[in-house]
Amino acid sequence: MSEKNYTLQDIETLRSRADISYEDAQSLLDKYDGDVTRALIELEKRGELGKGLHISVNQKTTDTVKSWWRRGLETRLRIEKGETAYVDLPAIIWIVTLLLGWKAVVAGAVLALICGCRLKLVRPEAEAKTASSEEAAPEAEPEAAAPTEDADDDGYKTVSVE
Repeated sequence: MSEKNYTLQDIETLRSRADISYEDAQSLLDKYDGDVTRALIELEKRGELGKGLHISVNQKTTDTVKSWWRRGLETRLRIEKGETAYVDLPAIIWIVTLLLGWKAVVAGAVLALICGCRLKLVRPEAEAKTASSEEAAPEAEPEAAAPTEDADDDGYKTVSVE
């Protein structure tokens, strides 16, 4: 039995650079007498280099990004005048649009404000609380229907720009 001129780390190096099996990595290192560089050159010539590139993200980061994404979809930005809502889109759509065409978004917002519209950022929790408080308030008791200040975790229910 011949002595191996490579280690498990050398095999892992090849596998991390190309999507190949342990057996393939071992045979390449056997072929080139443990020379990782020559094995990588062969993988590059075959076009197999870079296929094994994997990006790993920890679960906390994934959960945080999912939470932001969900919140961006749930939070809505409205352009309204009186009781009529002209635009009602998720905040994430506004953010993407702002990144891609910020001049048009800013011009549209300024034009809406000039025309007397309100720009309103609304979280769904605020709408649910407002709707439930309106349903629960009896009409015979006007003091029960008075608005109350409910502090959310970040301190806002809706934000309006008029």
